[in-house]
Amino acid sequence: MESICIRVEKPVAEEIEKCMRKFHYSTKTEFIREALRDKLKEIEEKEKKEAWEKLFALRGAFKGMEKAQTDEEWHKLKEKAGMEFIKKMEKKFNQK
Repeated sequence: MESICIRVEKPVAEEIEKCMRKFHYSTKTEFIREALRDKLKEIEEKEKKEAWEKLFALRGAFKGMEKAQTDEEWHKLKEKAGMEFIKKMEKKFNQK
């Protein structure tokens, strides 16, 4: 595990302690780790949503092309793009 040191303003530290008590965290580290995981997950989900929206927006363009003239062909293209996106995210976050 890598150690990271941060400094926060007193009101932020007080808010962290308040939330720790409210949600039963035993340490500030535990609270902050979970907050960081949640933020990273939020960013990943936002990127995934944006990628799917872009892909969906291109559906009409794909349908007009020789490659995706049917819904079945479109679904195959969509699945391939989704797998490419997953590989990109795994590489970005060093997961397999």
